Amino acid sequence: MSCSTPCKSLMPQLKTPLHAWAQALAALCLAWLCACGGVQASSTAVQPIELTRELEKPVLAGSGRLRWLGITVYDVNLWTSPQFVPERFGAHAFALEIRYARTISGSTFADTSLKQMQALEAQPGALQSQWRQALIGAFPDVKPGDRLTGMHLPDKGLRLYFNGQLHKVIDDPLLSQSFFAIWLSPGTQEPRLRAQLLGLGS
Repeated sequence: MSCSTPCKSLMPQLKTPLHAWAQALAALCLAWLCACGGVQASSTAVQPIELTRELEKPVLAGSGRLRWLGITVYDVNLWTSPQFVPERFGAHAFALEIRYARTISGSTFADTSLKQMQALEAQPGALQSQWRQALIGAFPDVKPGDRLTGMHLPDKGLRLYFNGQLHKVIDDPLLSQSFFAIWLSPGTQEPRLRAQLLGLGS
């Protein structure tokens, strides 16, 4: 519909200082939401039943959301003990619970994880090969709504639960610590997400 003279007469009314301020505020809020890499921890998150099989009195440390080019990839919760110390995360038992919003193949997850682990701390070629063999095939293909819970047990290694069922056991504590460093190391590629998971805000 073309704008007639009566329509045009409304324009000065819309450009009042109050309207302009509201527009600016709305634009600022939208920009902040677009830039935000995740969401704050929710104290109402439901504790997965699989946590009680491996962890003693787990508490929700924080929650976040991973986005890529503005698209949500997954939401994630970090479950720890009350004594958890972020700087020494490898010495504690904890769990990362990931709920996926996109379809991702297990091989893609494994390859990406290996690259990020190597970027954080380069490992000898023989160990890289060993870890690759352990991780390739460890991760299931996921689709929106699927849930993967990874547990770090410092004296045992990595336990992967898929939709609440035990899926894979990797008895290698060093590999497990290196894997979870992707999210919890100060050198992570997602520092905002790390801060949210550790309840540090961002």
